[in-house]
Amino acid sequence: MPETMTPVKETRMLVSLPKWLKSAGLIVIVLTVLGGTVLVMGGGRAPWGSQEEEKSAAPAKPPPLAVELVKGQPHTLFVPPEVRTSLGIRKGGVDTMAVAREPTQSPGPIVLPGSTALDSTRLLRLRVRFAPAEVVAIGQVPEYTSGQTVFRELRSGDKVRMGEILAVLYSADVGNKKNDLIDAIVQLRLDEAILKRSEAGAASVPEVFLLNARRNVEGDQNAITRAVNTLKTWDIPEADIQAARDEAEQISKRNGERDKNKEDQWARVELKAPEDGVIIERNVSLHEMVVDNTVNLFQIARVDRLTVLANVSEDDLPALQRLPTEQRRWTVRTAGAPPLPGLIDDIGYLIDPNQHTAVVMGHIDNPNGVLRGGQFITATVAMPPPPDVVEIPITAVVEDGKQSLVFVQPDAEKPNYTMRRVQVSHRFDRTAYVRSSPIPKDQQRTPEEEEQGLLPKESLRPGERVLTSGVLELKAALLDKESQPEG
Repeated sequence: MPETMTPVKETRMLVSLPKWLKSAGLIVIVLTVLGGTVLVMGGGRAPWGSQEEEKSAAPAKPPPLAVELVKGQPHTLFVPPEVRTSLGIRKGGVDTMAVAREPTQSPGPIVLPGSTALDSTRLLRLRVRFAPAEVVAIGQVPEYTSGQTVFRELRSGDKVRMGEILAVLYSADVGNKKNDLIDAIVQLRLDEAILKRSEAGAASVPEVFLLNARRNVEGDQNAITRAVNTLKTWDIPEADIQAARDEAEQISKRNGERDKNKEDQWARVELKAPEDGVIIERNVSLHEMVVDNTVNLFQIARVDRLTVLANVSEDDLPALQRLPTEQRRWTVRTAGAPPLPGLIDDIGYLIDPNQHTAVVMGHIDNPNGVLRGGQFITATVAMPPPPDVVEIPITAVVEDGKQSLVFVQPDAEKPNYTMRRVQVSHRFDRTAYVRSSPIPKDQQRTPEEEEQGLLPKESLRPGERVLTSGVLELKAALLDKESQPEG
């Protein structure tokens, strides 16, 4: 009895399964059927497809170039005509080659940022060499406003002419020194008259009296010299000194009578512009007492020539220093002015540790005063082609990140091409500069490069023929041939 009851229980258990489990099973079956249908209709391949199908679907590898190594010539390939034609080397039955030649284009210019500055050799600092002194007047210039001419005091930015009065000062020391000069001249005339009469009656005049008269004359002359030298040291104009001399002569003729009007003018000193220029600084005002003779009352600048201060980076500094003196020229550009040519006078020796630049100084002419001191500029230095290089098309150079390679044809009559490592100095859009001078042995290849199997660097001489087409393919073919065992 128990044996007959067992299947009934199992059937009931299957029937009593949850509905959600039954639904999940049906979904799995449906998805499986649909997936197989899609693969069959879409021509797809199931992931369990054979490896033979994958191999048959891979693209075919191009056949190797029919080139051969040339015995006895390292890294040299013999390239038959049909290969040269397929690589674009041979066109119209003629091989197209490039010839290394002298550079025809100059490398890019060096652009230097900087600014202008006033030329220190054309900056005039006006001081008074005597103190104290009172400023009693300031030079004036006309100003046209509202149709009327109004005079105002000189100020910064005004242009002045040589000899124009900048300020008038009164100095007691100057007045006293001029009076000392006048007194010495008047006394000299009296002592000279006494000496003349003494010498006329020398027989009846004691010798001591005669010697004393001569000493007085010499003392007067020394006093005159001291007064004149002091006035010149104070930069008193020669005309003012001569006026004091003339007044002394007139006093002698007037028997000691002095002119009061002129007496009041001995302390007056006019400060005049020594040259044409522009006032860039004024440090004095009306009725001010100047007590320090080291203070600049005015500063006048000649702005027909300006100093240029530019910064050159450490990378460009060697190329700039290699320029001959006659080629150290630049063109200065700034807003609101045409390009101005100029000369480079000095290249600073010190390097700014923060900016890693050196200061380059020069001058430019500014005849119309268009530029101002402190104005931002850009100086462009045209660089000539470097020495000991040749120019070849940029397409002739193969770069692999470690070395620069070219294919050279040693003999124009033979289609043999030698791969050579070269040293490229400059790269442009269409051409490149390659070193043509011999390379020292210690610079041809480093020990690390030798371990990596890199070629030593060689020079490319003018007149040598280089390939410009198919260089990548020939390099790959050469490496493939050289990697094969010799047989």
